[in-house]
Amino acid sequence: MSDRFGRNLAARLRHDPPGIALLAIVAVLAGMCLLAPLITSADPLKTDFAAMLLPPSLSHPLGTDDFGRDVFARLLYGGRASLAVAAVAVAIVMTVGVSVGIVAGYFGGIADLVLTKVIDVLLAFPRLVLAIAVAALMGGGMLPLIVAISAVAWPSYARIIRAYTMQVSQEGYVLAARAMGTPARKVLVHHIALNLIGPILVLAMLDLGNLILAISALSFLGLGITPPAPEWGAMLNEGRAMMELAPWLVVAPGTAIFLVVLAANYFGDIIRDSTEGRAVHGPRNWLRLRSRRKTASAAEIALSGQASSAPLLAFDNVTVDVTDRRSPYFGRRILDGVSLNVRRGECLGLIGESGSGKSTLASLALGLTRPPLALTSGDVRMFGAETGNWIWDDWRKIRGNQVALINQDPLSALNPVLRIGEQIGETMAVHRGGSPAEISDRVREVVGEVGLPDRVIGQYPHELSGGMRQRVVIAMAIVNRPALLIADEPTTALDVSTQIRILDLLASLQEQ
Repeated sequence: MSDRFGRNLAARLRHDPPGIALLAIVAVLAGMCLLAPLITSADPLKTDFAAMLLPPSLSHPLGTDDFGRDVFARLLYGGRASLAVAAVAVAIVMTVGVSVGIVAGYFGGIADLVLTKVIDVLLAFPRLVLAIAVAALMGGGMLPLIVAISAVAWPSYARIIRAYTMQVSQEGYVLAARAMGTPARKVLVHHIALNLIGPILVLAMLDLGNLILAISALSFLGLGITPPAPEWGAMLNEGRAMMELAPWLVVAPGTAIFLVVLAANYFGDIIRDSTEGRAVHGPRNWLRLRSRRKTASAAEIALSGQASSAPLLAFDNVTVDVTDRRSPYFGRRILDGVSLNVRRGECLGLIGESGSGKSTLASLALGLTRPPLALTSGDVRMFGAETGNWIWDDWRKIRGNQVALINQDPLSALNPVLRIGEQIGETMAVHRGGSPAEISDRVREVVGEVGLPDRVIGQYPHELSGGMRQRVVIAMAIVNRPALLIADEPTTALDVSTQIRILDLLASLQEQ
């Protein structure tokens, strides 16, 4: 496991009190199940008809069942069976599913065809129904239960891992290893499997809860561990008939199943966020209540500001820090006291090494800064107006209309399944509207302005060269004639001759 994953996981747990509490409860529950003989002296199988259906008390913390057996003892011993079956089933499912998925995705051909068809056949059956059929054919018991759960769960893992493998196998380091004659076994283990540890762990944790529920369901139907041995699902089935008279018979195992499944799913989300490097965040003001006070929109502010002598963009002692406590980089300063002005007709260039905060500054200018980053001091003004109180809808009217961005990587800004003309026209239609004929005419006009032939309008991004794609991104940025154009290293991925042409194009656009 990489150091980065470990740091991210530790940081998320450290700053997630509900998660820590939930995991602590489940850890205590699992520990009590493992140490059941030391915690309680009651025999989970011993019947005492003189003590039938006793409510919870000091001698019986969770009461007794209809055979006089101690529910607390049966809960602990039953947890050993449920958790053991789930752990073994997850190990088998992950081993088989990951192995089949990697082999099918890497080798392809006949191996992929055969394995994929087997997976399709198994996935054609409802998962629980197939597990019931397998368990019924093999009879009750722990081994048939493990086999039934594992046999129906691995195909879904194999299909997902196959897709990941097909993607990873095209990476440069895998192709380099194959070019150097590295044996297939080492390529599969060192270069593919190790890079899939994150998705594998996420799948394992997220499906652990599903497997526990499936195990409990089979035991509930009498296809699990043979009575009178305790198991959480079987305990639910046994207490179902007495639920109104003795609710503790179903509350105890039901609560245990709920806590374990909830903790597994919650921890799976934490692992997913740790492998991705950061949690997914949307605009924080989506849920903000609108003020009833009539205020001018951002578009009106921008239009009125353009007529004044105020700078188009102004940063006044701006500081950006990592403020999300869940981030392993919490407290790190990204921008420190940045001040600059951009006026109409001016061209301002920022020079700095990679990671110095240039892209962060561009995102801040467009209101795109998201957690874990936040503006901690200073002001950002656009067309003379403070942008700190602009809401999401205000920014949507500004971006692409009054202010436009040229991305560093053109492929990240172009949709691979839409034609170039559709993407440029969409930018105009969203902000300016117009008839299809007007939009089509403007698309042709702007394509000509950036030096591209009309045939590009009907092509897809992958059909263009790097320089042509960059010109398309510039066309999308200028289609609405913005007052301010922000270019984030627009020539980084281009060859020298293409860089010169792009810079000349930007200079001519500035003069216009």
